[in-house]
Formats: sequence, structure tokens, C-alpha cells
Amino acid sequence: MFRHAGHRPQATHPDSSPVAIFAVWTLLGVTYFTPGDVLAERDWFGVVLGCLLVTSGMAGIWRALRLGVVIGGEGVRVRGFDSRDQVTPWSAIQSVDCVQIDVRGDLPLYAPVLRLGDDAMPPSRIGSYSRQDAERKVEQLHSLKASAARS
Repeated sequence: MFRHAGHRPQATHPDSSPVAIFAVWTLLGVTYFTPGDVLAERDWFGVVLGCLLVTSGMAGIWRALRLGVVIGGEGVRVRGFDSRDQVTPWSAIQSVDCVQIDVRGDLPLYAPVLRLGDDAMPPSRIGSYSRQDAERKVEQLHSLKASAARS
């Protein structure tokens, strides 16, 4: 996912794997209540278990939909599944390059790599199998970094 904070998202394509897993988890909790036996017999362990499945599944879906990279005025924010976001301010980014970061299924994966002095941060969530697409994202990052430096 590649979003500009304060603007309409460029592309909002969350990784569907965790969303699907948590959706199945939620459906397990919902189907647990479907026959009505749990509630009718006042099986409190079952009621608590079903509520826990539904609640944790919905929370997991919400967190999975938040995954991604947000590009904003303060810099680059990489949202992970846990609650901690990794924020890299524009002032810490020395350069942005297009690099092949991985090979998946015999296809090269290209992504913008943020050079932070001696370190490099490849936000693989905005990677692409198309080098042209990855280079387009690098150009967007260059222009955003330049506009952030002017303000």
C-alpha cells in the first residue's frame, strides 16, 4: 500500500492473506453462535469463546487493513502489524534508489530503497515486479522529499 498522508491514497491494496485469515477466524466465532445451542443452554464458556473469536478476528482485520506505507509531510511511515509504526523523517533520508530487493517465484522484486547514511531501508510493501513501476515510485518519493525540504 502506498499512500500520501493528507491526500487521496494512490493505491490501497492491502495484503489479502492476513485479512482472509482473520475473516475466517471471525466467521468461526459467528458460526459458533449460529445453531443457538450455546446461548440457549447458557454455556458461558462457549459464549465467552465465541465472543473472543469474533472480537479478536475483527481486531485482526482492522490491523491487517492498516498495514502499509504512508508517505507524508513528516516522512515515510511503515505500518507493521503490531502497534509500532516506523517513521523515517525526510531529513534522515539521504537518497532514494530503485533496487532489486528480492526474487519471488523466479521474478525479481524491485522497490525504492531509502538510504539513511550507512543504513538502507527497503519498504518492500511498495515493491513491484515491474522495474518501471518501482522507478515511478522512486520519482514520486524524490518529488515529495524535495517539496518537504522547501517547506
